[in-house]
Amino acid sequence: MTEDQYRDPEALRLAAPAPAQHVQESTPEMSEEQRDLDALCERWVAWKATRRLYGPPPTMGSVLGQLSGTRTRPLKQGGPDAICSAELAALHVAYTCQPDALDKRVFDLYYVHRVAPIKAAAAALGIGRQHFYAVLADFRKRIHVASKHILAEEEGRLSSMQHAREAPSALEK
Repeated sequence: MTEDQYRDPEALRLAAPAPAQHVQESTPEMSEEQRDLDALCERWVAWKATRRLYGPPPTMGSVLGQLSGTRTRPLKQGGPDAICSAELAALHVAYTCQPDALDKRVFDLYYVHRVAPIKAAAAALGIGRQHFYAVLADFRKRIHVASKHILAEEEGRLSSMQHAREAPSALEK
């Protein structure tokens, strides 16, 4: 073999791998209810990432910085700005209470881990692509119904607490 053989552009062109075909997977058509649930789940994913941000903004710096008497660096202005939503909190409770089964794994793969392509993820789970989306839609609907039930229960408890506060106590009579 000669060095010229490795520099021949025609030989290199013929030996090169074929260009990759990036086929965009299309998601199945969703009903308006499923689109709303999908948007809710997307909001939940963003909310879940910001849960660690609940707390007051730092005001005084570290203890060592306070003892030195001088500021070494300025504190960030403003504090964490996490979403505070009873609906998303109820959805999170409903999600965490679900057993670790195929439907929860499908939900995690789709929303939390953002796997792509879906066809490969479905094959790894031993199901088809259409079944993957059907399981995902059923799980979304189930946790939404559970979250509505949780919200209704908590609102009932809150109203009973308010009624108890408004009622005259036996000591006031």
